[in-house]
Amino acid sequence: MNPGPIGVRGLLILLVAATALATAGWLYVRGGSFALDRITSPEVRIHSDFDSFWESAVAMANGTDIYRTAATYPNLNPPLLTFLLAPLGLLGFLPAYRLFVLVTVALVVASMAAVASELRLRGGAPLAATVAVLLSSPVLGTLGLGQIYGLLTAGLAGSWIAGRRGHPSLEGVALGLTIAIKPSLAPVLLLPALRRRWPTLRSAVVTGVVGTAAGVAAAGPASFGEWLRLVLGKPLETYFDNASLPATVVRLTSVNDWGRPLVEVPGGRVVGLLVAAALLLGTAWWVRRPTADGAPDPALWALAAAALLASPLTWHNYLMMLMPGVLVLLARGRWPAATLLLSLSLIGMEWPPLWYGADGTASALPLSLYCGILLTYWAALLSAAGPDRAGAGVPPDGSDAGPRAGASATAG
Repeated sequence: MNPGPIGVRGLLILLVAATALATAGWLYVRGGSFALDRITSPEVRIHSDFDSFWESAVAMANGTDIYRTAATYPNLNPPLLTFLLAPLGLLGFLPAYRLFVLVTVALVVASMAAVASELRLRGGAPLAATVAVLLSSPVLGTLGLGQIYGLLTAGLAGSWIAGRRGHPSLEGVALGLTIAIKPSLAPVLLLPALRRRWPTLRSAVVTGVVGTAAGVAAAGPASFGEWLRLVLGKPLETYFDNASLPATVVRLTSVNDWGRPLVEVPGGRVVGLLVAAALLLGTAWWVRRPTADGAPDPALWALAAAALLASPLTWHNYLMMLMPGVLVLLARGRWPAATLLLSLSLIGMEWPPLWYGADGTASALPLSLYCGILLTYWAALLSAAGPDRAGAGVPPDGSDAGPRAGASATAG
């Protein structure tokens, strides 16, 4: 990593980062951390997402419907996830939850360490970045709710590393499993498609189909239809922690009461979806060619950020999937941008209550902070990805030489 001079632009970025860090610190001093309290709570319903997953795992073990359980909230994930988490159904709720928290922490640390090793980052920078990630609002929120984003973070990181090391089939397997667990990430398949990485694309599609079929076989043929019914029947959420562009546009063009639209401006959803689609397609086109000279390429995470922005439902905690990409910015010498991203992610869920009035109305613009943070991640990652601006030729198969000996292609 070569820091180099930061200039006026870098100083401004660091000023914003310092403001974000000060805000996060002030919020903690003012009200503590709701996420930390949630992690240590013995209450089952506090860990609502894991409650859904665990109840589905128990149902699978008992041969009953995995989507009709005693959980407080429905399980909106495909049957494959329940199949993968089935062993947790053999434990009691709290032991299973605590084990899942430990596994999630291990996956996050391993993902950061593996990417840092691949980039040959040394010194305190990758360690500081990993600590910031573990203290971030998305990671603490994920641990408290018992969500699955540690698995997805590891899947994206593993796919990226396999691509850099010239293993397209393994790259596709990791990508396919990740998408099979979280189908809203399917647009990342545009990367191998536009770069003509056909072995990676085939492997990803086959793995996704086989994984989905395995989940359906384990849960019963009706499970797939039941899952689709739940997903397609879910209304657009405009709660403050839905960071997607469609939800944010509706939030900003509606009269809100605790994040629920009371009066929705006609056409708001259409505008949001059109903006999101344009951003997604524009991102895919921009990253269609690798970076110059085998430089570390964050294209996979940039496209994943665009996919999250385009999805109607993207909770702020999804942001943790993009955090290994911050290490690519460090490796490229863009440490002010990396500092900004990590600082913004420290702003916890104590922020939204500041903006609710005594009469129950809500200020939609500051409540859209988490969409702004996701947009900032997208912009920072995209600026380091994309076409070879030096004009160097790109091999016919769309691959580029990686920094490791024997690496024949980059996944992004």
